[in-house]
Amino acid sequence: MGFLSSLFGGGNPIDTISIDQLKVTEIQLTKKVDGMHAEVRRIDQEVQRIYDQAKATSSKSEEVSYARQIKTLLQKKEMKLSSLGQIDKDLRAVSNILILKEREKDLPADVVRKLKNLDPEKMEKYLIGKKLDTMNDDAQINAIIDMTSSTMEVGVEEEEDLSDILDTIRAAKEGSATSPPEAAKVRKNELE
Repeated sequence: MGFLSSLFGGGNPIDTISIDQLKVTEIQLTKKVDGMHAEVRRIDQEVQRIYDQAKATSSKSEEVSYARQIKTLLQKKEMKLSSLGQIDKDLRAVSNILILKEREKDLPADVVRKLKNLDPEKMEKYLIGKKLDTMNDDAQINAIIDMTSSTMEVGVEEEEDLSDILDTIRAAKEGSATSPPEAAKVRKNELE
């Protein structure tokens, strides 16, 4: 079950969701996104702090201890980024449904009928991949019309290894690295 279906009762969002409900949901999701960004920044600061401490260690066991702490934080960051990616997709879907509902009067009657009969899961999947708010009026209408036959796919994240973190700490001790290890990058297409 998709986000819109679970949030608004499983019916087609065009028929079951009011513009006011969409606006409230959009505000709530925006607040969640902002909060997640703040948490990710806090984790990055903590990783930097621990990394700086690790550079000053004299024993391998301390290095391993710091590396484990960093690994735990990076895993936590990856989970936050994964959640952030999903919330961002949900926000995009809600924003796009809002635009769709506001543009409904500009659509041909047969397109509105097709949209109302479109599977909510397929509609949500398509809307997650679109940025209707960045399009001009004609492009919005064309994207909405295309919805009756298109869907988008989602990517996958990679993982980070403890040995990479240890290598970075040791390289910093030798003077060849100056910044802490980073969590695996979320593919750009997941957040777009």
